[in-house]
Amino acid sequence: MALRSEIKELLADFEKRMKFINIVRCLLEYRYPDEIRSMIPDKKILDNVIVAVLVYIKDRTLGTNQSCTLRDIENFLEDFSVVLPEGESIDTKVLARYIIVDVLQNGGILTEFLTFNSKSAAFEMMPVRLLNEEKNCYHLSDDAFDFLFRSKEIESELDYSVTRFRMKEYMKRDNYEQALDASRELVSKIRNMKVSMDDFLLRCREDISGITVDQYENVILRIRSLLESEYKELSDIQEEAKNREKILEDAQQNGVSSDDIRKNRLALHEIIQNISLTIEEQRILINKKNTLSDSYQMLIRDSFATDRFKRLNFEKDILRPLRSMGDQLGDAALFLLSMLSKPALPRHFSVENFYAPQNRLDSQKEELGLDLSAEEDFQAKQTQIRNIRNRNIIFDFFEFAQDKHSFNISDFVSSLRVSKLVEYCEENALPNVILSLFSMQELDIDAWKTSEHFITVPNGEFELSWCLEETPREALYMKKIVFNRLDSQFSFYADFDNVQHRIDMTDFNVEVIV
Repeated sequence: MALRSEIKELLADFEKRMKFINIVRCLLEYRYPDEIRSMIPDKKILDNVIVAVLVYIKDRTLGTNQSCTLRDIENFLEDFSVVLPEGESIDTKVLARYIIVDVLQNGGILTEFLTFNSKSAAFEMMPVRLLNEEKNCYHLSDDAFDFLFRSKEIESELDYSVTRFRMKEYMKRDNYEQALDASRELVSKIRNMKVSMDDFLLRCREDISGITVDQYENVILRIRSLLESEYKELSDIQEEAKNREKILEDAQQNGVSSDDIRKNRLALHEIIQNISLTIEEQRILINKKNTLSDSYQMLIRDSFATDRFKRLNFEKDILRPLRSMGDQLGDAALFLLSMLSKPALPRHFSVENFYAPQNRLDSQKEELGLDLSAEEDFQAKQTQIRNIRNRNIIFDFFEFAQDKHSFNISDFVSSLRVSKLVEYCEENALPNVILSLFSMQELDIDAWKTSEHFITVPNGEFELSWCLEETPREALYMKKIVFNRLDSQFSFYADFDNVQHRIDMTDFNVEVIV
């Protein structure tokens, strides 16, 4: 027998909730042998030690080029043992192997729990894995990683905070590639929250009676508390990113140069831009939240008035009270028909004064918030302009590469007309695109053509896959493009606001492999 639609909707994604419970079972329901019981007699203390090992593995593997071996866990247990009750002595080698192999890996046997699957509407065995092992190094599975983040590091259940926190942790450990991915995801999530607000307002206008207070609080109150706390966190992360970018810039100016430093600078620069974009989207969202709250109250008031009018009984609610007014019926009729009667003007009013031009009285309107519709249109146009600018730079780059086996990037810049040079240098677009290409070291055009890739329109940032998709196929005849650094620099000039600016860049060679 199939579930009713309302029950099916209630239990949507129920298996995700049970996955959380199943992970807890993995951490609490384990074999407790005598040799371990002799070390730690109290199983509740052992539960704490096991979760502490999980936290250590998580923290250890967040950094770049860091691994967690059995020896690392033994050292951690040795440090952690100082807080154990007096008289308890542990063998770190035995305990570490027991926690990793017997508990977290379930003795090498896949752990499964009978779980209701909302998609198939049936009970199925759901596997749970806490640790992944590679060359005797351990790291958390995605499920265990998500479990730890949701159990301590954040208070909100929204993935927005998870993403922000992960970006902050990656920044602490100089893992800028992962931090950059998290910053991009942050921009996407804040825009999804904006779409959810628009969708909520649309549903309110379609049928306000179908909207519950819980739904309103879920959209408005949770987003309000979230954004107010996240604003300062993002500002602090952005300030930290600027400081680290300045440190790398000073290092390069002092002669310390490497591919990692250049790559990290590019990543930090984009992280700063993404955080700025996220903060700006937050401001728009906060303003939209205020407007949405007022619109929601107005819709509720209008709906209440409409419902009262639908329930109005003209005979019972109006005619009967009028009949019972007796001598006051004339005043009541005058009151009801006042809008149809001519105005009774004071006697000192003359006809000339009545028809004379009157001064205009403007009532001060209540400010309901800033109108950002024009600003949003401006942002959308700016995004489109940046996308077209980046696409045209790539167009001209491949057009210049036609019939060439090798050329310098300075030759490509010199080939651009003055008008294009001025256009491409707006917002430093041309140098940024060139540096992004060079940071890739090589472009495998053949691999890009044959691979499956999901193309999305960028939000003003340089996105090579989108630009390649927009480029005519006849221009992408080559197999690969390789970039080689040259020990030389070149300069070019561009006019902005009638002021000539000089731009210095490191030159590099472009090798076209057909």
